[in-house]
Amino acid sequence: MTTRATRFDTVPAPSRAFHGDPAGLVTRTIANMIDLVVVVGLVVGAYLGLCAFLFLRRGAAFRFPTVTYAQAYWVGFALLVIYFAWSWATTGRTLGDRTMGLRVTVAGTSGHLGGVRALIRAMLCAAFPFLLVWVAIDRRRRSVQDLLMRTRVVYDWGGSGGVSRSEDTAGMAVDVAAAVADEPDDRDAQALSRLDGE
Repeated sequence: MTTRATRFDTVPAPSRAFHGDPAGLVTRTIANMIDLVVVVGLVVGAYLGLCAFLFLRRGAAFRFPTVTYAQAYWVGFALLVIYFAWSWATTGRTLGDRTMGLRVTVAGTSGHLGGVRALIRAMLCAAFPFLLVWVAIDRRRRSVQDLLMRTRVVYDWGGSGGVSRSEDTAGMAVDVAAAVADEPDDRDAQALSRLDGE
């Protein structure tokens, strides 16, 4: 008896044909909108944290600090750059990318962006978000940022999500995302005759 790995493929069956293909404009735009919501939440959280800190320091003399649009913009811009750069340098995907099944890689490879490349790309994406529309024109679906930094964004749902061990003489792959075949309808089932005479 041998111990073999059982692979669970969590990529949805209809999506497997697109796995590794360049991502389109709509998918990337939705991913960026999700990331924008995340960063706005971080900005609001930072403001509330500042308010809590000032309240503990000042007590009854506390007043909510006034924040100008310029201050909010630059704080949000800085957080967006840090969020993008850290996500792309570590896992290759932000929360929006993960939600939409995307990954940012170095062109021609499947490797993550280095820290410097991720930081520069993050600044370009945060400063010039509308350059993303070039994806609709470019034959290989690259934005201007992708062309400048030699990166690409591909569909990537992560593949095999889990591995378990089974003691078996043959390896076995289990597809948990495959469509389930038609099962018999219980409404048409007939009662089995009793064998014990009851």
